[in-house]
Amino acid sequence: MKKIVESPAKVNIGLWVLSKRPDGYHDIFTLFHTISLKDRIHIEPSVKLSVKTTNPRLPENEENIVYRALKKYEEWTGIEPEYRIFIEKNIPVGAGLGGGSSNAAAVLKAVNELEGNLLTEEELMEVGKTVGADVPFFIKGGFAKGEGIGDKLTFFDKRFKEEIIIVYPDIEVSTKEIYSLVGQNNLTKKEEIPIIDSLLGDINLLLENVENTLGEIAKERYPVINEVMNTLSFLGYSPYISGSGSGVFALGKAKEELRQICKLKGWRLIETALE
Repeated sequence: MKKIVESPAKVNIGLWVLSKRPDGYHDIFTLFHTISLKDRIHIEPSVKLSVKTTNPRLPENEENIVYRALKKYEEWTGIEPEYRIFIEKNIPVGAGLGGGSSNAAAVLKAVNELEGNLLTEEELMEVGKTVGADVPFFIKGGFAKGEGIGDKLTFFDKRFKEEIIIVYPDIEVSTKEIYSLVGQNNLTKKEEIPIIDSLLGDINLLLENVENTLGEIAKERYPVINEVMNTLSFLGYSPYISGSGSGVFALGKAKEELRQICKLKGWRLIETALE
């Protein structure tokens, strides 16, 4: 039986790095929110597992996060995932929008359903955590607070419904690389983070009180990200970097001036929404 599922992107509304852990990872504090930008994934039975995408930059072997997630599913269940996976990519790669993690979560959920729901949602989140820190969030999606390495999640009942634009300057940023540049001076004490729960009633107020440690490092490492932010600010937007970049988002609709600038610069302009 063939199954088609959608796989949403996310934005980070703020991201603070708190400390470096003994295992080499970092403890963070962030807010995740899914958006209406989605990949479309086709899943059908096959004689062996294969993962292919419309993006030639992505690996189609065991280096692909979807492939690795399904092999972890096999370890948990003993069921060999003999499926052909084809991903229509709309979410840009290396943009801080979580496309790969979302794909892994969507395929895990779909294959689990096709196999008779062998694992609970909580178990799927545990499987997902072994291949990517953001995967557990995408198992549920919506709006959540992320702590630990981003895998300790508190989901909120509410979601924001706001139109946003995203500018992707066509560069792939490695999250691993940006984390490697985090120094002691970039760390934040948890008590210095605003009391986020008190700001959840107003998206503008919330955004006014957030910072992004990784984003600040990314825009120094990749000046084009700073150029995007300055351009958006000049046009009257309040820009924010998602995750470690390179995607920059802002509330509102796309202005004609922005369309023309993106066309001239070769930047991708995405019109989407928090949902």
